Amino acid sequence: MASDFQQRPSTSTHLPTKVAEALRDRIRSGLYQPGEWLPAERELTDDMRVHRRVVRAAIAQLEREGLLLRRPNCRPIVQTPPVAVDDTPAGTQFPASRLVALVMWHGGGGATESSQQRIFWGMNQALGQAGYHGVFLDLGEDVGTEQENAQSEAVHLRYALDHGFGGIVFYAYAYESNRELIQEVSRRMPLVLIDRMVPGVEADFVGAENRQAMFDAVKYLIRQGHKRIAYVTKGESINPVHDRLQGYLRALREEFASDAYEMVLTAPFSERSTWSVFDTVFRLPADERPTAVLCVNDVEAMRVEKRLVELGLSVPEDVSLIGFDNIVRSLPSGVGLTTMAQPFEEIGKAACKMFLRRIEDSAAPPLHVELPVKLIERASSKPIG
Repeated sequence: MASDFQQRPSTSTHLPTKVAEALRDRIRSGLYQPGEWLPAERELTDDMRVHRRVVRAAIAQLEREGLLLRRPNCRPIVQTPPVAVDDTPAGTQFPASRLVALVMWHGGGGATESSQQRIFWGMNQALGQAGYHGVFLDLGEDVGTEQENAQSEAVHLRYALDHGFGGIVFYAYAYESNRELIQEVSRRMPLVLIDRMVPGVEADFVGAENRQAMFDAVKYLIRQGHKRIAYVTKGESINPVHDRLQGYLRALREEFASDAYEMVLTAPFSERSTWSVFDTVFRLPADERPTAVLCVNDVEAMRVEKRLVELGLSVPEDVSLIGFDNIVRSLPSGVGLTTMAQPFEEIGKAACKMFLRRIEDSAAPPLHVELPVKLIERASSKPIG
């Protein structure tokens, strides 16, 4: 490319400003399109005939202006300038950027599949068809304490705000924190919450039919002849955990009325913690202990199987076991895990449809969507007798 920047006698202090001006002109003229990578520093250095540090300083200036998005170890991405916004929801003008952030923990690997990748894949499918691009703002592998999660989530939400993203799809872990910040995000750009709602925040939401799914899982075990069905939950005050427990209770009470066998066990926070109630229940005689266990998610199902093995019991010979999410295909013993499969790709697509709806009508009332969940039958559950 022939250079449109001619170096004139000047102090080195002014060179970054001049290079930034030349790059700014190229962006505004459409030579560098929003969503595209900026040419490599080496190419710009040769083109502008300046030192590499001058190019870097110019890029940093355009980043502060919101014309470039730069992440560690990546070339900058061209953006359109952020648009000034009104604090009132009605008539709000959102940033014109074609980049949409997925702010989410990517979680650990091991025996689990990545629900995050599947959400991002579905999200990018819908975005690409509309001319947008998804960017995964990774919160990290290890989910920590409420305070640690809140700090990390705040940093990434601020990053998306400060760099003029077009919108955010957000999976919150620190749901008791950052409410004012999340509300600010929802005023300044389209925000879609996925999986869990944040109390006090008015925003579009996409989740799964958790209550109906766990209701269906209990009915499936009842059809297999199970009557003593235990439920393992988590001590989190979030809507998926609450709704799945309610689905379990409703199915038992509908089927057995006052004779319903309700056994709710709350899993400890750490895998290394003692769980004396669980051990006591499953040391009962075979005709008294539960014949099946439903778990709030697949990770807890793996922990349950490990504890059952330590007690001398096996899945499914002694206890049928069902998880939730479909991120674990096989238990540590090698037995396939029956589970309720969340439609992660469809959640990503639905979140982006909400984002596009919000772009079209910033004053539309918040939309709440729950997608159906499917039973995946594998070897960890079997009929009684």
